[in-house]
Amino acid sequence: MSYVNAVIADKAAFERELDTPKSVFVVFMSHECTACTDAMPRFMRISEHYKEQVKILILDCMDTPRHPRVDRIPMLLIYRNQVLLEALPGLGEQALRRAFEQYSQLPAVTPGA
Repeated sequence: MSYVNAVIADKAAFERELDTPKSVFVVFMSHECTACTDAMPRFMRISEHYKEQVKILILDCMDTPRHPRVDRIPMLLIYRNQVLLEALPGLGEQALRRAFEQYSQLPAVTPGA
């Protein structure tokens, strides 16, 4: 699994990160946010089981341009083929488990298919 603790400069850089045949889980968080520091260990523990099936971006909101769907943190956005499939605020245990199970099972996309 690629955990990418990235600094995204602009929309083009964000779209490049989404250009993969795997589902992409994008976590928006901040080290200054108590809810984020509480949720991230849970997220990391659950995501470890899906390390071969998904790509994960962990973005600190202090270093990332604003995303129109992120109105609170922590927030998880799930993409496939550069299309937003789901937004999950809060990173709750049951919601995370369901999302990883659902979106990690999608078959890899073959370029040109």
